[in-house]
Amino acid sequence: MKKFWLITALAGALTMAACSSDETANEPAEEDDSAEEVMTEEPAEEEEESSLFVVGDEADVNGAAMSVTQAGVVEEIDETQRVYEISLNVTNDSEEELTITNENFVMMDLADEEKEAHGEEVNVTIPSGESAEATFQYAASTSTAFKWIGTFEEEEVEWRLPGITALD
Repeated sequence: MKKFWLITALAGALTMAACSSDETANEPAEEDDSAEEVMTEEPAEEEEESSLFVVGDEADVNGAAMSVTQAGVVEEIDETQRVYEISLNVTNDSEEELTITNENFVMMDLADEEKEAHGEEVNVTIPSGESAEATFQYAASTSTAFKWIGTFEEEEVEWRLPGITALD
């Protein structure tokens, strides 16, 4: 008889636990909806903050549309160094004149080692509503990929560029 009461008490306890967990499970479900909203908001914020582009992508920066049209090796300096050239097309959609110089850009390998500018200084002024192309050169050794970072006022944009594997 003791076994009967013990089994009945255990079954009752399990039934109560199952009922209470169902109620508890329903309550967090409502909270999960708000958690989902928060989770869907966060990636949207990351997309807005993210400004990573590749060759051919157009980046909108301070009222200007910028696109790297070409990137690659154009010359061999010596056995270990090559001249890496980047062509940038800029359309100034802002109300003000825009000036692009070497000071706006830095090229680094993926180990964050900065590459030295090579060739002529770039200083291109683009009137409102006009387009222009600028060519930047850097001395670089063989690398699997590069990042080219442009900074305009407080806005930063980054392009991932193909690396040097051989003289093209």
